[in-house]
Amino acid sequence: MTDLLKRLASAPGVYRGRGDGLESGPFVARIKVTSVVRGNAITLDYEAVSDSKGLQHVEHTILTASEAGRLELHVTCLELPGVTRFVEHEPGVFNAYEGPMPAKIIMTMPAEGVLTYGWWWSRDDADPREQSRAEVRRTG
Repeated sequence: MTDLLKRLASAPGVYRGRGDGLESGPFVARIKVTSVVRGNAITLDYEAVSDSKGLQHVEHTILTASEAGRLELHVTCLELPGVTRFVEHEPGVFNAYEGPMPAKIIMTMPAEGVLTYGWWWSRDDADPREQSRAEVRRTG
């Protein structure tokens, strides 16, 4: 089990904070972290809301280790069809294994009770750029 999965599994709860980005603009974020199967996986239920756009992002993600021991995110959200698998290529950096466009998610825990979650993508063949990033703190 890698450090990120272990740290999140030991710190379940509701995380709240703010976010911003090129595509999203400013928003309020809420991420519920739930440890499942005795910490072998965690679920992330992520919502982003803004005054101008209302509910702009709804996501349900499972973080777990593959058979080979690498972390994977299995993501379903309003913006993607079905479930997209992201594989960790370096600590906290998950590249899309399959998907309609180049994309990655960067997730970190820079301090106890703090989680950052960023979506990066490109609509063409260019390298993905950060489009939205939330920094949330555990509140409950």
